Amino acid sequence: MKKRVFQRWADDPPVLDHLIEARLGVTRSEARVLVARGSVQIDGRRATNAERTVSVGEKVAVHTGPLEVPPPLIYAYRDHDLAIVDKPAGLPSQPEPKQEAHSLTAAVTRELGVDARAMHRLDKEASGLVVVALQREMYERLQRAFAEHAIDRRYLAVAGGELVGDETVRARIGRHPRDQRLRAALPENGKEGDPACTHVRSLGHGTLDGAPITAVELVLETGRTHQIRVHLQSIGHPLVGDAAYGGAKFERLCLHAYAVELAHPRTGKPLRVSTALPEAFVRLVPRLTSPFR
Repeated sequence: MKKRVFQRWADDPPVLDHLIEARLGVTRSEARVLVARGSVQIDGRRATNAERTVSVGEKVAVHTGPLEVPPPLIYAYRDHDLAIVDKPAGLPSQPEPKQEAHSLTAAVTRELGVDARAMHRLDKEASGLVVVALQREMYERLQRAFAEHAIDRRYLAVAGGELVGDETVRARIGRHPRDQRLRAALPENGKEGDPACTHVRSLGHGTLDGAPITAVELVLETGRTHQIRVHLQSIGHPLVGDAAYGGAKFERLCLHAYAVELAHPRTGKPLRVSTALPEAFVRLVPRLTSPFR
């Protein structure tokens, strides 16, 4: 892998992706992929925003090995304004620290252009639908819709134990006291952490290695980091395949963002999109069908 190091001169473009494009002779899309995969440092710190301003005299280091091509995006919906892509389990939403592997961010930039932005993230081990704005104007409109909780995202999961009926979990979520990579459930009426609310609905039952498991649909009122995983653990039903939160061993994390519903940001018309249930989930709960109607 080659490394290119240069300083920004006064007559260079000030924005990072334009600067890389000008100094390395790559396209702007390729420059954004380099940033997205973690290959760019500014004064020794990894750059995460391709649109950040680089000051005159700042040193830029770019690792210019062959770009690792992300897997092709799987589209559940696409038009001129937005796309809804189906992220596979194991693909990080963003580059992880000190890794230059492919990510959803890199795939979005490569296939959909420099203005495309994923509106939210999924855990690396999770799969399912992610909304992507294809234009700046649409990004701003969708950002408002997310802030106003006007976008309905539904998740399917398989949890340990036997759950029956509906349940709402309102534990607050904060940093784990012993592992800053994880989160912890905190008292609903406390002051620590952030308020969080998850609605849980049982869909069917099965067994894993002789122990009961339950397929559930989840709807979030908030979008905290690891919210579903922490909330299910807090009620004694950690996700199957979730080793970090005490779940039973399995080939994958059993969490899938299977449906999204929103008003189209340009037309205002309702848009309902869903994706097939993962085959592994159906193996665990054989009679499982999509509850999205």
